[in-house]
Amino acid sequence: MRARTTVAAGQTGLEVITWQVTDDGRRVEEALRAHAEPAVAAADDLALRRNGFILCAVRVDRMESLRTALGGSAMDIRTWLGTATTWRELISVSAANAMVEVDGVARERPGTNARIMARTWPVPMEDGTRIEVEMVPQLVTGELQASLVRNANRLAGDVVRSCASRLELQRGTAWVLTCDPAGFVETDAGAAAAAEAAAEFVGPPNPDAAPTASGKIGARVTTLGTATLLAAPERPGTPARRTVLLLVPHLGGAAFPVDPAAEPMKPSRQ
Repeated sequence: MRARTTVAAGQTGLEVITWQVTDDGRRVEEALRAHAEPAVAAADDLALRRNGFILCAVRVDRMESLRTALGGSAMDIRTWLGTATTWRELISVSAANAMVEVDGVARERPGTNARIMARTWPVPMEDGTRIEVEMVPQLVTGELQASLVRNANRLAGDVVRSCASRLELQRGTAWVLTCDPAGFVETDAGAAAAAEAAAEFVGPPNPDAAPTASGKIGARVTTLGTATLLAAPERPGTPARRTVLLLVPHLGGAAFPVDPAAEPMKPSRQ
């Protein structure tokens, strides 16, 4: 699936690119490690990792190289945010019947959507304009919490501030956000039932007993990162697929553009 936009020369603002890549062994981690660039962000990397998120900076001119190293992407959706001083939705996924773990605590969240929210604007600096981006994960339930009109300036629902990030995108540097599939766990329904029955038996367990495997899926436990950015979990014979978000700055031709506001463009589908 491809939805491309062409950003006119001289525009200033933020473009968000969405890829979906196959998680083949450690290829994703190795590709990100090989393309990562030193950059400073106001973010708690430990909290992001604990909640299943991976955040790193890459050079804009190496994005196609990164895409190739990731194994390619059948999805290439490009969204022009320009300047968005109110909260916008980068991605929203239903948590379905999963128990979503936030900061080490998992609980059921029926009817909840996991989202990545962002707002952005240009900031003139002594060495040229930069794109400021505030980004935060959020869990919302119901239309009132999910409404972008009602909550444009102040987010409702469960805002995960431990994973909030504040980025300054310099010319030529993009940021990548994806997830770690290890944060997704499915329990075997038959094994869970056997474990409950065994708990009623008084005595030592039999070390020679074979594990029970019914093949039926029981409860799902997922970190917030995998709930939001894991496109499809691993299945027998089928590797997992991750969603990859790229935040790409456009800073025009001048160090200090006269008009920093960018004009949103209409995507053309191919």
